[in-house]
Amino acid sequence: MSIESNARLVERFFEEMINRENAAIIPELMHPDVIIHDPFMGTLCGIEAFHQLIGIFNSAFPSHRVKVEQTIAQGDLVAALHTHYATHTGPFMGMAPTHREIVVTGLELFRIEDDQVVEFWRKDDDAGMLMQLGALPAPSSA
Repeated sequence: MSIESNARLVERFFEEMINRENAAIIPELMHPDVIIHDPFMGTLCGIEAFHQLIGIFNSAFPSHRVKVEQTIAQGDLVAALHTHYATHTGPFMGMAPTHREIVVTGLELFRIEDDQVVEFWRKDDDAGMLMQLGALPAPSSA
């Protein structure tokens, strides 16, 4: 696979899976034994674990959207700088819906082999998200 095709695969991940809400594409984009690194869930393996991760966010933030700001590809790795736009209308980590609109930036890393994601690191600004939801206090200006 070329670096360009790796970058296109990651762009499809965001556009088709998130923005078009097409979870059916996951088996095409993700290796069955994909390794997932996530701050909330830890390190997990397999497409079902990925479905669980996506389900957490889709339940709490249905119809959220993402804008990919930049992708950088080198070898079998692609990094994607992106911004999520969402409204909190479902339960999230024990929190009732707040109906707050949030904007969450992130930088995710994908390792790709044979036209599929084999490893995925989610590095969204979870602290910023929790502050926007009122679950964490905003930093004080001392």
